[in-house]
Amino acid sequence: MVEIDGAVLRVCASCAKRGRPVRPQPTAVVVGVVPRPQRGAGTEAKGEDELEVDPDYNVIVRQAREKLGLSQEALGKLINVKPSLISHVETKKLKPDMALARKLMHQLKINLLVPEAELESGA
Repeated sequence: MVEIDGAVLRVCASCAKRGRPVRPQPTAVVVGVVPRPQRGAGTEAKGEDELEVDPDYNVIVRQAREKLGLSQEALGKLINVKPSLISHVETKKLKPDMALARKLMHQLKINLLVPEAELESGA
């Protein structure tokens, strides 16, 4: 291990000449901590599995964006996505996943999630 320009790196012998040797820090061992069960990849927080994106998400997003006077480009910049993604959502070519739905909900101050039971009952 060698420190080169403030970064600690594992390098070959010829590169090690360019930095100063550093002793590896001993790793701390935590005793008595029980690990939390891991969720599978793609699972949502508790309760989110009972929520679904509103079928009228495209109208809700477009109306809220226009009400705030934002262009698709401006909204895209605010939530760090491409404007074409906003366009696809508004034309119902793309249904937002939970992460995108939450970004849109936060920025536009709207609710896009409805209980699954509400959708199944046709309410």
